[in-house]
Amino acid sequence: MSDRLKPVDPRRILKRAAGLGAIAGLAGVYLSVVGIVERFETRNVVTGVAPLGLLTVAIAILVAAYVAARPPRNWGMTEPARGHKFMASLLTGAAAGLVLVLFLLAVGALDLRDIFPNTTPGLVRILSLGIEGPAGWAALMALCLSLGAVAGALHQLRPRDRQPLIAAMAAVLLMSLMEPFLNNVFLQLRQNALASFIYQRSGLTIPAAVIVFLVVLAVSAFQTYRGAATRRRVAALPENTRRSATYVALFLVGLLLLVLPHLMGVFLSEVVGTVGLYILMGLGLNIVVGYAGLLDLGYVAFFAVGAYATALLTSPVSSLGLGMDFWMALPIVIIVAAITGIIIGAPVLRLRGDYLAIVTLGFGEIVRILLLSDALRPIFGGAQGILAIPPPVVGDLRLAGPINLYYPILAFVVLGAFVAWTLANSRIGRAWNAMREDEEVAAATGINTTNYKLLAFAIGAVFGCVAGAFFAVKIGIVFPQRLDLLVSITVLSLIILGGMGSIRGVILGAFVLVGLPELLREFAEYRLLIYGGVLVAMMLLRPEGLLPNRSRQRELHDDDDSAEVQYQRRVGTETGAPAISAP
Repeated sequence: MSDRLKPVDPRRILKRAAGLGAIAGLAGVYLSVVGIVERFETRNVVTGVAPLGLLTVAIAILVAAYVAARPPRNWGMTEPARGHKFMASLLTGAAAGLVLVLFLLAVGALDLRDIFPNTTPGLVRILSLGIEGPAGWAALMALCLSLGAVAGALHQLRPRDRQPLIAAMAAVLLMSLMEPFLNNVFLQLRQNALASFIYQRSGLTIPAAVIVFLVVLAVSAFQTYRGAATRRRVAALPENTRRSATYVALFLVGLLLLVLPHLMGVFLSEVVGTVGLYILMGLGLNIVVGYAGLLDLGYVAFFAVGAYATALLTSPVSSLGLGMDFWMALPIVIIVAAITGIIIGAPVLRLRGDYLAIVTLGFGEIVRILLLSDALRPIFGGAQGILAIPPPVVGDLRLAGPINLYYPILAFVVLGAFVAWTLANSRIGRAWNAMREDEEVAAATGINTTNYKLLAFAIGAVFGCVAGAFFAVKIGIVFPQRLDLLVSITVLSLIILGGMGSIRGVILGAFVLVGLPELLREFAEYRLLIYGGVLVAMMLLRPEGLLPNRSRQRELHDDDDSAEVQYQRRVGTETGAPAISAP
């Protein structure tokens, strides 16, 4: 960006707004023809006020209108006037409404059900707000214009004023979507009256929605207006006081984790256990991809090796027939995992980037096909797999069932996070970071890149195999159909979403991409669609992830720092946002 920003070009802004509106309208058409709008029309966000089906289209238009009001920073323009922002948002809503009205006209004039089975009279009724004929088209256009006006009105506020409003609206939506999960928790705690007050007909009641909105608005406003001052006062406290507060917080979190399965019940404990397995795999793949920079798309191979090695050693009906105790078999599984990591890593030492990804993807598929093959059926059981895998035993207690297995999975997740954190802050972690930045320069400084690559593959394989071992005893059977490419894609996706190289990001990504779909099973049909949309949005809006590693964040944004400083200095006063200083 140049030192002097160019004046605002209203025509360019309005042209972009019209394009974004057309895209939002097409997004609404897509949501309609794939069946989302009609499928979730009976699912309420606020009972009697906001059905989820039409709201999905409204959210797409609202987001597009909000984005259209401010030009991208790379245009090098000064901040537009508030009137220009409002007109851009309004034009976005109008363009989206025009596309949707044309879609309704096409559905009415043409028989599209042979191509798009979901273009039913019910869909037309929903989009036209229950009004027939031209009056319904006018109502749809008025709704879209209203959404554009709301987005434009938000831009009339200072950023610090509108952020709490956006957070409160998002909280109401999230609270509504979590209805199956939270209702289960309330019933488990025998709080039927509270569940009836908060939820009704698969949606928030109006009083509950108002309370959630006001509470989140107040908390977010306090964080926005007083958060910096509070953080400064906390930083000014004596070190012993801050350390004691940290220990107390860790103790309370640990206590909550210990009693959590008894509060959640069997189903939710099952979900959390599955999330824990993906956290373990995410921590392992994060070492390979996030720390060492080795793109591995065949990570499911390590997961499969851990599951089948555990099954072979512990199941009395396996081909080995050893019937070993799980805790005796686990060290053997870990050794097998490390050897497998080295075996897979050795042939790909000279490969990087896309080539490495393709080769590791091939290894993952090779493992799955071998496990499925008839030639190895006497050993691995073929498509039937290996049955009768016993659960772990501690003393006289059989750790069977989601609630009992929760504790060993939690213990290994905590241990894995500690090991990953220790490695990241050690000499090994610094060597991996150097390799990720520039392998040739790292080799020139004396780092044995071969050894460190093999070490990354071996340690990553151990994490994956431990997760596979617990997966085997969790379901009591292993078979190749559960060990496909989607497992690797999911683990890689949660790392990207949370933030490569970030342990906190792995945990958050696992809960978002694995936990939420399990809780929101009503959306399971559209899981891959949501995955794709989330990843595209993350790559465009926050490529470093939700909770990024600081060094990774600097890598992605250092080139833009000077331009960002200049932009903030020029528009900070007008928008009310605090100006930032150069580093």
